[in-house]
Amino acid sequence: MHDYLFDDSDMKIAQSPDHSGDQFDTLSFLEESRKQHFNGNIQKARTLGSNIVSAFSYKAAPDEQVQLAQQCGVELDNTCVLQMKQLTVFAAEYCMETYIPAALSAVAIGAMYDVLENVSPDLYKAMSASMAFSYYHLCLNEGGELAENIGKRFAVLCGKKNNAAVAEFGRQLFLINTEVFRKAIQNYAFV
Repeated sequence: MHDYLFDDSDMKIAQSPDHSGDQFDTLSFLEESRKQHFNGNIQKARTLGSNIVSAFSYKAAPDEQVQLAQQCGVELDNTCVLQMKQLTVFAAEYCMETYIPAALSAVAIGAMYDVLENVSPDLYKAMSASMAFSYYHLCLNEGGELAENIGKRFAVLCGKKNNAAVAEFGRQLFLINTEVFRKAIQNYAFV
């Protein structure tokens, strides 16, 4: 056998990247979790997430949303109603991530999806197969006004890409929902 076929003297050994700055502080996390549990914030976050589902688990669009669509000159069809629900779920998640500390927002969002899966399995399944959240998350990093960007994505998801009325409806729907969810979060008075 020829030794030169197996000569590995010129091979370099790859070293693992240094992640020392990325270490998770387990003790701090456990202390914070204990503190949030005993001051009642964890239960408040679960309750918030569970209760918020009522805002988008409807079968038919609520009257206020139908009126808003009419004011914007939008005719609601099944696709638009589904996108309204998904936009509302996104707005709820966005508000929980924005207005609640990270550990609590994860609890609230988890509770929201658990309840949604039970009370509206069709919406839950549609959301899991949809790219809507990916599109909306892209808006968070775009320049310009967030609600306007969300409205444009909403129009695309409704199959009406260049329809200014649908984009305006999506923009207003996002603004209204974020205001409602922000106030709901404030009412929970996290300590």
